Amino acid sequence: MELDFHQNETIYVIDTSGLIMLESTFKPDNPVFKAIWEEIEDLISQGLFRTIDFVEDEINNYEGKQDFLKLWVKKWKRHFVVQTDAESINAAIPIINEEYSTGFFNARKQADGKEEADPYLIGYCKVHECVLITNEKKEAHNRIPAVSAKNQVTCINIYDFLLERGLRMERKK
Repeated sequence: MELDFHQNETIYVIDTSGLIMLESTFKPDNPVFKAIWEEIEDLISQGLFRTIDFVEDEINNYEGKQDFLKLWVKKWKRHFVVQTDAESINAAIPIINEEYSTGFFNARKQADGKEEADPYLIGYCKVHECVLITNEKKEAHNRIPAVSAKNQVTCINIYDFLLERGLRMERKK
């Protein structure tokens, strides 16, 4: 029997777009946003904020000038990045089959033979009953929020996450 130390606590799983949005909007070196990064890192330490290995690969394969996320993911990897287990991969297979021709997948990645993290994220969240954080548009039928909804996975954006966690900026009086 496996003990679940996080029973009744929300486990958040973030995708690549969510990480990029976090880093670009809430600059980690800006003291105004220090509480956001402290909250996330506390949650990581508790096992309540994570991502999967496919997202780590996407971050590590980024070829732009920004390297904060690569370094940050590497720093927190032990507690932050989980290996996608067989059960999650099996849950992703029907998603891949159903969404293959909907535009859900990045055509360039497919042409290059690269795996896409999105179906595995949804599969992982479905199997492990996690909340998926993404920055993708809720309105698009072929983006993570819509595909998550079809698969009974709760999906929120960064702002919803901040509200859930009670994080907000307050004016000094």
